[in-house]
Amino acid sequence: MLLFYSVSPVNIPEDRRPAVAEYITRANYGLNVGNFEIDYTDGEVRYKSSIDVENTELTSARIHNVVYASVWMMDRYLPGIMQVIYANTEPSEVIKKIEG
Repeated sequence: MLLFYSVSPVNIPEDRRPAVAEYITRANYGLNVGNFEIDYTDGEVRYKSSIDVENTELTSARIHNVVYASVWMMDRYLPGIMQVIYANTEPSEVIKKIEG
């Protein structure tokens, strides 16, 4: 198994963790590859992508796809995380803007 994590550069303040958890839950719904995770202990948010490489060749193209998926998703949804944290925007509204 090859796992790749893109980690948010900002840890979520404790008082904003429930709102960000809602945001990433909404973001995760319907994703085909990977998912967001939040650590309630320290507020770290990361995006995980993976591929099962058992009984197959691990090529640079496969590695690229796993890495690219994770980085692209973090880049897409990180601005929304920041809006939920610092602008107190409702998670559902931010998701509508990003996915709409």
